[in-house]
This record gives sequence, structure tokens and C-alpha cells, in this order.
Amino acid sequence: MDQKSPQKSSSPIKMSLNNIDKIIYAIKDSWKIQQDENQKLFDQFLQYCKSQYPVFNIKFTCSISGEWLEQPVSFMQCILDKKHLNDCFDLKQILKYLIQNDSNFMQDGYIQCPLCRSKSHFKKDIPLIPNLFFQQLRQQLNDKSKPITYYLTTQTLIPLYPGFLGKEQFQYNNQIQQIFGQQCDVQQSFSNLRKIIKGNESFKYSHVCLLGNIRIQIPVRGKQCRHLEQKQLKCLFMGCQEIINLNELQLDQELYEIGLKSFNFSSDFIFDPQSQTLLDTYSITNYDPQIVAYKKLVPTTTETMNYIKSIYDLTDRIYSSTKNQELTDKFYEHPLNGDLSIIKDQSTNCKVEIPCRCIRCDKVNVCDLRFMSCILNQVQYPENRNGVKTYSVSCPLCHNPFSPKKRHRDQSVHEQVYVDTKMLNYINTIKNFNYLNKEKYQLFLQKKLYPSLRFEELESPIQELDQFNLKLRCLISNQKLRNPIRGIYCQHPEAFDENSLIELCSTGQLDLNLAQCPQCQQSIHKLTHDNTLKELLGQLQGDFDEIQVFPKQKLIKQLK
Repeated sequence: MDQKSPQKSSSPIKMSLNNIDKIIYAIKDSWKIQQDENQKLFDQFLQYCKSQYPVFNIKFTCSISGEWLEQPVSFMQCILDKKHLNDCFDLKQILKYLIQNDSNFMQDGYIQCPLCRSKSHFKKDIPLIPNLFFQQLRQQLNDKSKPITYYLTTQTLIPLYPGFLGKEQFQYNNQIQQIFGQQCDVQQSFSNLRKIIKGNESFKYSHVCLLGNIRIQIPVRGKQCRHLEQKQLKCLFMGCQEIINLNELQLDQELYEIGLKSFNFSSDFIFDPQSQTLLDTYSITNYDPQIVAYKKLVPTTTETMNYIKSIYDLTDRIYSSTKNQELTDKFYEHPLNGDLSIIKDQSTNCKVEIPCRCIRCDKVNVCDLRFMSCILNQVQYPENRNGVKTYSVSCPLCHNPFSPKKRHRDQSVHEQVYVDTKMLNYINTIKNFNYLNKEKYQLFLQKKLYPSLRFEELESPIQELDQFNLKLRCLISNQKLRNPIRGIYCQHPEAFDENSLIELCSTGQLDLNLAQCPQCQQSIHKLTHDNTLKELLGQLQGDFDEIQVFPKQKLIKQLK
């Protein structure tokens, strides 16, 4: 009698190759009866890790595919063995990977973690559990996928600074934790200062540090500062001359939490009186010139809003990538080739605000990341052509084609583009686009460009004068002279007004690289404060156009 040969039992995953959604549903359904058990498991896991990993970086990407985490999961055995705390898988991506590599990871009733090779026994249900740690962190970020630094002992998360600062962030762990450990002063909260300064009216708010011209991640101000803008030293806000002690910086908890839930590439907010909070302008817009240059959109429709959100999510992910600095440094190892046009991009006819290029570009020219994200989105989802003005799956700069991700080994579309962090700093530093040309940019890279007021403290030239008449007008702007400054080569009593020059520089009406003093024709690329004259001006009572000054006697006479 013939005996039937034993049949090799097929994998429960292999049986459902064409029905991955059904597997996902079954796995999620099995979690419902294990919620308390999984929570307890992660509580024990995190308690153990507090002593082992006090601070670490987290990227909200699948550790096997590099794609975004939609449903973060981990293998149960990895959690039991307390392995790779800051690594996680996306449920759908890890299932696809296991299906494609069934023979390597599922044998004899066991399944292996692709990262650490820990074996988990399974018969029917795949031993994947929801990663509650990653889920809770994402909820604090409003489901944004920005990389963060997480302090486990204090349960504090901070978005990882882009570019060079992100590489250096770990060096400031102690100072950062000290700031978060301080008691917050309610009188200096954003809401309190907003009521005093703005009342309940709507207004625009720029979440940018005046010292570094970068988007603020940890909003702090000096204890005595009474303005909405944040500073990270002498405060640079107009009219606020406080000398800030770094040990006395105050965290604005309200602004910190708002910043966590907004896009990393955005620094413009609007105060909404109805909701009594700041709204990220990009989160509420239904029009963007960079996106409209690529695709026709019907304003206010759900389809338009969803499309814009998908583009902004992709933009934010590329903007927040830790590889931007590395790829930027690599690009500038070679001389700059090509033309630089930031004032008006050839593809969109718009100003470039977030400069980027593809990894194959060898010329210095750039386009805006939001426009590039439209193309990358088209590459990954080629079927969605409705409204596209000019269909393209290539880089608009070098015309090399992008490649969609089809297998886990393929490079993701977001990895084929990077933000030029040096040029981004240049754009943020020089706010007026009339100055953004290749020659100025090369000076900026050589640290020979003076985009803002630079000071060297010298003695006032008026100290040796017996007396002189002085018109209380800025030599350059003709505005009222209140905070007198002058070029370091100027030896005359007449001065400039500091606030006026700041305004002229920020609006592009004054180029300090070329400007000369109208009185003595000397360069004013470096300035000095005239504290002697400022002290004398403090004696004024009333509004006068001209005064007589006696520096040695420290007196002034008011002339009508």
C-alpha cells in the first residue's frame, strides 16, 4: 500500500500572499484582548531602559524599509529581551518583507526578527505587537514623522535640529534638561504676554530665533524680556536691551508644544482668536504657489486639502532628514558650477524658500522643496495625474529620472533629494531676495558676507570734543536718532540709528557689504555703539530736532 509523502506545512503568511490586508486585520483584531498585557510589557521595558538609554534619537521610519511608520510594531521576543528600543517596524512593511524572504525568517515554527535575529515561536498568529512607545510619541507630535531626541528619564522629546546643529545636539543634553527641569513662570507664558501686547486680536507670529535665523525648537526667553519673540547674551529684540544669563533662560511650554505639532519647515503662525491658539499657516492653507505651479487645484475641496497635506508631509520629511547636512557637505567639496537663481525659479516662477536638489545634481542651482515634493509624489503614485500641468518623473534641475520604491531594497523617493543646508542658512540670514545671487553666496560661504549689523565696541569719538551741535536724525534713514551707532572708522559726531539700520538691512534697502557713511564715505560693514552719546540723549525731555552737546561736562542743551 502506497504511503503519502508528508507535506511540508506552509507558512500562515505564505498562504495569504495576495491578501495582506486580511492578515493585518487579523493581527490588529488579536491585539484587542491583549491591550493590558502589551501595556504592562512596555512599561517594564521602558523602566529597564531608563538606566541604559537616558537619551537617544528616534526616527519614525520603518527600520527595514525606511518608509514612514503608519502602524509601529515590534516582535514580542525583542521586547521581552529588551532589544533595539529606538528601532521599530511598520506593520505592512514588515509583513511584505517577511513574505518576500519567507525561507530566511520563518522556519520550523519560528519567526526571526530581521534586525537582531531573535526567534519567536508561532503557530497561527504572527508574534507582532503594537509598539506603544512609538505610538505615544507620535501622538505628541500630532502624527508628524519628524526625527526627535528623546530624554527617557524626564520623558521630554525635542525635534532634532536640522543641519549642523542636529549633529551637535547631544553636546548640550545637560543644558537642555536643565531648562526643561525649571519651573515655568506663568507671567512669561505666550498667552499672558499675548494678552498684554496684542489683546485678543488676530496677528502673525514668526517662530524664528533672531540670533541664528533658524526655526525655534526650544522656545526660551530671558526672565525680564516682555515680548512674544523668543531669543536664545544681549537680547536682539528692538527696545529690549536685557543682558541674558544663559542659566536663567525660561522655557515657554505653550510655544514648545505648539512647535512639536507643526511642520518643521514652517515658522509662520497666525493667532486665531476663536481657538485661542497659534495655527501653523501651512496646516490651514488651501493654496500654495509652489504646488499650484505643478498641479491645478480647486480651492477648499477635500481632495485639494488632502493633496496639499500629502505634499507637506513629504516636504517635512525631507526637510527633517538627518542626511541633509552630510549630502550638503559632500556637494561643497567641489567648486560651484552652474548659475544660481533663487529670486525666481525657472520651473515655478516663484521665489525659492526651501532650496533643494537631487542627489545626482552637480550644479549649484536649486528649486523649492515643495515643488520637488510634487514630482516625487508623482513618481511614487504615477496613476494620480489629474490636474498635473506638465507630467514629469525627473529632476527639474538635472533631468535625471527618479525611481519609485517597489522593493524594500530600493531607495525611497524621499532619499533621492536633499535640502541644501548652507543655502537655506543663507536665505534665512539675508531676508531680502534681491541679494541672493551667486557672487554674494560665494562670499557667504567664505564668511566674508555681512548680512546683518556687526559690532566692535570702541570708545566714542565725541569724548574729546568740547562741544558741538547735533541734529537728532539718522544719517542714512533720516529717522529719529534714538540708539546712536556709527562705523568704526567714523570720527564725526553725527550717527546712525540702530533700529533704522536693522530695518533697512532686513528689507534689503541697505547692503552693508557696499554701504558707506554719507558723512565721511568710510565703509560701515562694521559698527560700534556710541554709549556716551546714548547716555546724553537720555537727558532729553521732549521732542527736539537739534541739540547742543557738551561731552566733557556730560551735558546737553536743547535747541528749538
